[in-house]
Amino acid sequence: MPRRRNEKLRALLAEARWTQSSLARSVNALAAEIGLNLTYDRTAVAHWLSGTQPVPPVPALVAEAFARRLGRPLPPGATGFDVSRASGADGVAGRATERNRRVESVLAELCGEENDPARRAFARLRPYREADLADVRRAAPRSLPLETAARRGTDEGDLAVVRLAVRFYAASFDAHGGRRGRSSLAAHLADDIVPLLREAREETVRRSLFVETSRLSFLLARMQQDASAHGLAQLHFTTALRLAAESRDRTAWAVVLRGMSSQALTLGHRRAALHAAEAALGDGRGGLDGAAGAFLLSQLAVAQAACGARRAALDSLGRAERASASPASHSDAAGPFTAYSPAALAYQSAEVFRYLGGLPAARKSLDRSLARRPAEDHRGIALSHARRAEILVGSGHVEEACASWQLFLDHCAVLRSGTADNAVSRMQQLLAPFSRVPAAAAVLDRVRTSEALRRTL
Repeated sequence: MPRRRNEKLRALLAEARWTQSSLARSVNALAAEIGLNLTYDRTAVAHWLSGTQPVPPVPALVAEAFARRLGRPLPPGATGFDVSRASGADGVAGRATERNRRVESVLAELCGEENDPARRAFARLRPYREADLADVRRAAPRSLPLETAARRGTDEGDLAVVRLAVRFYAASFDAHGGRRGRSSLAAHLADDIVPLLREAREETVRRSLFVETSRLSFLLARMQQDASAHGLAQLHFTTALRLAAESRDRTAWAVVLRGMSSQALTLGHRRAALHAAEAALGDGRGGLDGAAGAFLLSQLAVAQAACGARRAALDSLGRAERASASPASHSDAAGPFTAYSPAALAYQSAEVFRYLGGLPAARKSLDRSLARRPAEDHRGIALSHARRAEILVGSGHVEEACASWQLFLDHCAVLRSGTADNAVSRMQQLLAPFSRVPAAAAVLDRVRTSEALRRTL
């Protein structure tokens, strides 16, 4: 049967005012966001126009490329590709985000994908959808009271087990990175936590269970994000947001939206990240103090700095520091979601100064962050050293930068993290012009040796 020309794709190219090469470059960039190395050029697009069907997740990537260009959501089918037999990412996304389904069912289905090898690979290749962040930012506050849920209920029994799981997986993420433990956490949520949500009857215990489950779902989202599965991470963030809304806990909801702001900023969506950070704090920028306030304000400061709002960023950073220093930020029962570490706040401070061009101040903040990191926080230490080295090499301090990169690589040895892998790639690019400097040559040789060893295992 002769192939049918893809007139829908041709019409989208005309509407977007794109050349075939422009579309190819955009698809390659979107693939890089989810850890794929695609090298399409204009000839690939020409084949698509003539009727060739690309394999998943390319139809979804093409749709997202046009959605960002045209400023409106676009399903993969609108590109003229045959997606009737496409499995994994797109089908899961459509089912998992249905707002008329109970969130427990959405959570069980989404986590079930992680433990089904036949569907997991496709799900992890779902592209990040910029428009989805705006959708949840607009929709969630209307269904969520602004008060924080009461902290009543018992620590006995099932609720205590769920809280222990939150601490365990948070510590695992810090120590080992996002590529370890994802399937374990997904199975725990689907097999153990979802039945508890369905069976809970007493209101205060039920609300507490939803808060803790939101935190576990948030951690799974961060793991997926750290593994460069950004589209799948976005689904888990959205589910965590719904769980927090179900609990009617304003703080739990705001924490998740803050995480979504951070993800958007990581991917370069600065304005969307700013809007999400603002929404997390609410219209009055108040009502949350102590650790929660510091956590939310620090992200707002970074997003403002990324958008060039210098005065607002420094004001938000100052407020975050004051909130962190307040008595409300200290608790005898502090955990990963009830405390905000000085090391993490110092890292955010460094990001604010980096975006604003204050590199010496950024470096000092990173030094403070590193001095306060616990030894088991390999991910935080590694990424802080990597950022510090990037600042140093940009300032001409090559040998000092290499010393930081050596420490970065020490901690990378125990990590499985896409974020760390991306930092390695940036390191190689930044050191390439200095390959004849002995310190730089030693770092580059160590990376090559490590990669060669990994390929043999």
